[in-house]
Amino acid sequence: MGASKMINEFKRELLAAESVLDTEYSFDLAEPNYLRCLEIVRAHPEMRAQFSASLIGLYEANEVSDEPVAYLMHVLRWPEVASWVEERLRNLPDPVATGASLEKILAAYGERWEN
Repeated sequence: MGASKMINEFKRELLAAESVLDTEYSFDLAEPNYLRCLEIVRAHPEMRAQFSASLIGLYEANEVSDEPVAYLMHVLRWPEVASWVEERLRNLPDPVATGASLEKILAAYGERWEN
């Protein structure tokens, strides 16, 4: 599969997981989509920058919530995504009031993250 097809498959799985979260409110039902995302990423480590950019882009476009991002970052621990979150938090006018979603993503980097 070509690079654009892999990115599209990655996005499709993330959007499917978000749809499950939005309609069935179930992490357990969304988890198979997250696992497929991880399979795609692990099968194509050379595309990490594209996967990271896609994940951030979907979040910034409000197409996915913090849940899929947090889940993937708990496993992958990509520093570039953590840096992006930290930068976003620094630039929020009131991070305490509006940064909870970003804080959830950062919390996923911890060993004791509970989901």
